[in-house]
Amino acid sequence: MTASMIVSSVIFVVALILIFTEKMNRGITAFAGAALMVGAGTAMGFYSQDQAIEAIDFNTLGLLFGMMALVALLEPTGFFEYLAIWAARFSKGQPVRLMVLLGTVTTVLSMFLDNVTTVVLIAPVTVLISEILGVNPVPYLMAEALLSNTGGVATLVGDPPNVVIASAAGFSFNDFLSNSLPIVLVAWFAALFLLRFLFRHDLMVTPANKDAVLQLDPNEALHDRKTTQRVLIVLGIAIFFFFVHHNLHIQPSLIAMGAAAVGLVWVQPDLHKMLQRIEWNVLIFFGALFAMV
Repeated sequence: MTASMIVSSVIFVVALILIFTEKMNRGITAFAGAALMVGAGTAMGFYSQDQAIEAIDFNTLGLLFGMMALVALLEPTGFFEYLAIWAARFSKGQPVRLMVLLGTVTTVLSMFLDNVTTVVLIAPVTVLISEILGVNPVPYLMAEALLSNTGGVATLVGDPPNVVIASAAGFSFNDFLSNSLPIVLVAWFAALFLLRFLFRHDLMVTPANKDAVLQLDPNEALHDRKTTQRVLIVLGIAIFFFFVHHNLHIQPSLIAMGAAAVGLVWVQPDLHKMLQRIEWNVLIFFGALFAMV
């Protein structure tokens, strides 16, 4: 085993340990590891700056940034809260039906948008609805947490690791969906069935509390209808092109970045506030990880 192999292995293993143990922010850890790898590689002749730049998958980073930008445009409009309240009204206060509907909303959103953001925005409304119904919010929050991950696994754009896998394997959006969807459906039904069984005694509601839920108005949660409509139109067009990108020989990153650009021009948000909602830590983490690996 050569000295260069030992040094690169030590840097990589230490970085992985710090990432998995969360002793340090994973973005900082990956960035420091990449810098050490390039520095040691340049000094010892086994890894250069040019090789590090070539190793970064800009298709993955572009896709992540584009979708994050769309979520950042949609987040302050109240759209996520609107969907949660709509699900509560549509369930007519039936606890099991509410769990299924909230889980479905979370799953579908997580298939195309960041699942952490989806849960963070829907969860507070879920707690409020649970208080009105007089039920334990834990079953609903667990359903959203589990099914957001389930939905995120389903599509190429659902989770950052999916983008990396698809890019490395050369999978199109449809290739990824056709392989993962059957497993996702099984996991989705299994998760709901298990939660229904485990929390069967917590899913009881009085008629008065059901009526209170029906008084909720989802339109009150929607702060900016015009922006919501515009971003959803752009997102819908982007999703359509994700399905046909392989036939058009277009990279998914180009679709996401193009959609983000159209959304920014059409909505014209406060750019500073919008950029604050981008998960830069995730982008730095993956960019540095590509360079280090």
